Amino acid sequence: MPEDELAQGEIAALTRRYENNLQILRGDIAGLDNRLMGVEQSVTAARHDVHDLRGEVQAMNDKIDRNQAQIVELLTQLVGRSAK
Repeated sequence: MPEDELAQGEIAALTRRYENNLQILRGDIAGLDNRLMGVEQSVTAARHDVHDLRGEVQAMNDKIDRNQAQIVELLTQLVGRSAK
């Protein structure tokens, strides 16, 4: 029977090591999950920023188009006038 006691002791030690390692692994997974949530929030914020920038760029392009049209109109009015 001493072999059984030795085997039981080894099984108990291995079980404790397994449980300790499992607890460490769970902690690591929880940490990674938190980091992933942070990255997802950053990506979402960046997408919103890109969307906002697209709107601003489009507004600037529209303003440039209006200004160019106004310049063309003014130049067209000047054509044919004599410089006096």
